[in-house]
Amino acid sequence: MDPKKLGKKIKVARVEHDLNQSELAEKIGAKQKSISRYENGLSVPSIETLVKISKVLKKSAGYFLDE
Repeated sequence: MDPKKLGKKIKVARVEHDLNQSELAEKIGAKQKSISRYENGLSVPSIETLVKISKVLKKSAGYFLDE
């Protein structure tokens, strides 16, 4: 899995839902800085966090993991 591709998919889905990084972070119980790091490909969310992100953004976890 390419962290940059994963981050881009998270960002696109977040923008589709008209959420900023802070709002997404609040909904999943994370920090805004973590969302920024995921979106920029600097870190990869844990499976548990990815599941939370996918629920909030109404996408399957597989959507984010597909190359």
